[in-house]
Amino acid sequence: MTTNNKQEPILRVENLRQYFTSGTGKKKLVVKAVDGITLTLHKGETLGLVGESGCGKTTTGRSIINLYDIVDGAVYFKDVKIAEGAMQFEKQIDALKEKKKELKKAVKEQEASTSQADLDSFMEDYQKQIKELKSRIRQARRLNAENKDYYDKIQMIFQDPIASLNPRMTVKEIIAEGLRINGERDEKLIRKKVADVLEIVGLLPEHAVRYPHEFSGGQRQRIGIARALIIDPEVLIADEPISALDVSIQAQVINLLNNLKDEFGLSVLFIAHDLSVVKYFSDRIAVMYFGHIVEMADSKELFKNPLHPYTRSLLSAIPVPDPEFERHRKRFAYHPSDHNYGPGNMPEFHEIKPGHWIYASKQEVDNYKKDLK
Repeated sequence: MTTNNKQEPILRVENLRQYFTSGTGKKKLVVKAVDGITLTLHKGETLGLVGESGCGKTTTGRSIINLYDIVDGAVYFKDVKIAEGAMQFEKQIDALKEKKKELKKAVKEQEASTSQADLDSFMEDYQKQIKELKSRIRQARRLNAENKDYYDKIQMIFQDPIASLNPRMTVKEIIAEGLRINGERDEKLIRKKVADVLEIVGLLPEHAVRYPHEFSGGQRQRIGIARALIIDPEVLIADEPISALDVSIQAQVINLLNNLKDEFGLSVLFIAHDLSVVKYFSDRIAVMYFGHIVEMADSKELFKNPLHPYTRSLLSAIPVPDPEFERHRKRFAYHPSDHNYGPGNMPEFHEIKPGHWIYASKQEVDNYKKDLK
């Protein structure tokens, strides 16, 4: 998926899948938290990722930053592949094994269409293909460790400012941890960098000797931002950084992120479910539902021409501070069964207009184009 942005993407995610399993055998359950999403983030851009709770937003952010090993797909930072999933190669191995089994069965049952020569010809390449695919699997699993340095340029602000800070560490130890992991041993330099970054996020150098429980929620979130900034990242993944804060504090944190974005030239993946905030803060918005991105467009375009019924449902749920309007407003309910997807009518990403993408079947695309007219 491309956009009309002329800049090269600083972060690119292709066909990302993240599955979680529970149980074994017949009781094994596979949860497809993220099921094949593709997105790009350009330098200096803010991309908003929105959707209801449980749709896979946080899992997407954690997978990009390598807190979870991705199951399939790839993550690129400045066109360098920094993570890759192995599921595609495992599926190819399974397909080869299944084909070998079918050929052996056909030869054994002496089917006219299959001869021993066919099996011998297949087996000549079989071992070579299996060996190559297993090598690709090992390479994919090594990739995360080999490209560790690239992850220094991608940092994350976590959703819960209390749970994400170690209560047994002082603010200085929390913020300086990234420097120490990267080999910094000069205590004087560490103290100076911690003091500088605390001032950048609106705190005082004296706060470095305190513990997280001595701060308010907004101050804790600022500490989390300082921890992310101290190793000079280029990409910031902000995972609902204001959801646990009061409204007045939310505005302060958003304004702080805006200032930091401009001052340090940061590119931000802003994960949230508050569409009114995302509209203000983001250049583009991607709407996520049930592990898929269902619509992506510029912020103004998405609010002006929401096409996917789930996007319309989200927009209709935005509260308006007008009691009279709220009393008579009608909300749009989304029902996935209305799509009637099936063989020959499966959804894919389509570019309805330049920069405006939607996850829909060909029949739905024709209807959406009529709506735009």
